[in-house]
Parts: sequence; structure tokens; C-alpha cells
Amino acid sequence: MSLSKILSYANAYFLWFCAAAFVAALLCLREMRAAHTEQAQTIFALERELAVGRQRRARNALCVIVALLAVLTVAKFAIVPGQELPRVREPTPTQMLILVPTATPETPTPTRTRIPTRPRPTPAPVTETPSVTPVPTLSCPQPGVCIASPAAGQAVQGQVTIRGTANINAFQFYKLEYGQGEEPQRWNSIGEIQRAPVVDGVLGTWDTTGFPAGVYRLRLTVVDISGNFPPPYEIRLVIQP
Repeated sequence: MSLSKILSYANAYFLWFCAAAFVAALLCLREMRAAHTEQAQTIFALERELAVGRQRRARNALCVIVALLAVLTVAKFAIVPGQELPRVREPTPTQMLILVPTATPETPTPTRTRIPTRPRPTPAPVTETPSVTPVPTLSCPQPGVCIASPAAGQAVQGQVTIRGTANINAFQFYKLEYGQGEEPQRWNSIGEIQRAPVVDGVLGTWDTTGFPAGVYRLRLTVVDISGNFPPPYEIRLVIQP
């Protein structure tokens, strides 16, 4: 599409573009206000982090809408008056031709004469015994929030590959954390927040090089799109020197 044709569409539908941009800007402002209120009222760090992300995305969308509206305004009042633009053609309806199918004469089907055959003995029906497949027992209280490897109580060192499942209804993201001691007073993130669900795969990698030897707790938290999450799954590990 040429530049002159783009300017023609911008000139012809300028008011529609402005109306759509105004409605989108109102929605962004509403989202920013709701996220700011949630951030101010919540007492949980995870929910505050979600509110900050919503507010940042709404602010970025509002900036893009304002920039597009500014470009349309400049094109409407500064560029279009000085150029001769082609007219925007209205679409014309396409006439549909209805084809009447031509009748095809039917070919007569020859009649087949069946030759009598000797009856064959009917075999006795074989009764199959249904096989019972044992159902595996899940080791995690929540199948969608589970760490399969390393095992609880295992001694680890260096690069530790964490495998398991992070997949719940209305999934939004999951994160891995560790804390020192039997009952950690502080939790630290392992890598970034992951936005893709994982089923029986690699959840992340934990580099324990340089950590003091001792007992640590490893925790997996999976959050849905409403900000809620089931109880996190924790295991106890021992880092060797």
C-alpha cells in the first residue's frame, strides 16, 4: 500500500480513529487506576508485584495510543492539505451467479444373482477379560504444582536442574525460590518469573556454587490470571561443600 493511499484512509476515517483512540485511552486510565488502588491496598508482595506489572503495561499502551493519535493529527492537518490524495473507493457488492445443475441421466445398475454357498460353521465367541491398568500414585498434594527432581532430602552441589510440573487452571506464571534453614525467614528468587506452563519437564536451574553448606528449602509457586495460587510445594535439600 502506497503512502498516498494510507494518508487518504487517515483523512477519510480520522474521526473514527480519534473515537477509537479515546475509548482505548479511557480503558488504559481505568486499568492504571485499578492497579494503583490494588497496589496501595494489598499487603502481599506477590499481589503488589502483579499490580505494578498491570500498571506498567497500561501506561505503555496509553503512550502508544497518544503517539498514534499525534501522528494521525499531524497527517490530517499538516500533510494532507498540501497533497493531492486519491479518493477512497467505496466497496461495490459482487453479484453472485447461481448455477443450476444439469440433470445427469442415471445409469441402470445391473442386478447381481447370488450363488448359494455352503454354510460355514460359526465360531464360538471369544470373551476377552478386560485388563486392569494400575493407577500411579501421585507424590504431590497438587499434581499441577510439583517438584519431581531433586528429591526431598537429597544432597546437592553445583548446578542443580529442577524438574517437575507447573500447570494449573487459568495459568499465568510460576517462580522458584529458596530459603536457608529448616524454617527460612527470607525467600530468594531463582531466575526470572516463567510465563509458560511446564508438565513433567525442566522448571529451572539453580546454581549453588559458593553457597554455605547446610539445610535449604526449595519452593515452587504457581499463580493463575486472577492472582490466586494454591499452596506452594516445598522440599528440603542439603547443599554439600
